[in-house]
Amino acid sequence: VVELRYFGGLSVEEVAEVTGQSTATIGRHWRAARAWLMLQLGEDDPA
Repeated sequence: VVELRYFGGLSVEEVAEVTGQSTATIGRHWRAARAWLMLQLGEDDPA
């Protein structure tokens, strides 16, 4: 999801279509990945 969203520049909808998953699932994975990255970088607010 991260590769397709960040490096591929695809929208959540486009990633969902490419992977065959729902937009809700892709959105959840994207938010989780961003939150994890923020924790790794020492940011307090992943929003």
